[in-house]
Amino acid sequence: MKSSTKRKRMLFRDELKERLRDPEFHRAYEEVDAEVRLAVAIAEAREKAGLTQAQLAKKLHTKQTNISRIERGAQNVTMATLTKIAKALHRSLHVEFGPLA
Repeated sequence: MKSSTKRKRMLFRDELKERLRDPEFHRAYEEVDAEVRLAVAIAEAREKAGLTQAQLAKKLHTKQTNISRIERGAQNVTMATLTKIAKALHRSLHVEFGPLA
């Protein structure tokens, strides 16, 4: 494949900013704020660690499609899975409750 025809890889945060311009997407995003923020945090931590979804999946002994579902917020994630993800990314896991906005 020629380099001029390669699609530029977009980081998750950049893609999210672009999609939030769509009012319908933005409303849906606000409705599932906690789930989406968790999915975004996982994707960003993975990217910061320099891993692809496939590489993270391998570390977790799972499939890339499972990581994709987690990062889209399309799969409920247990504390055990979050702990495994954090360890695989060499990160600590913090859960906190804050005041409602």
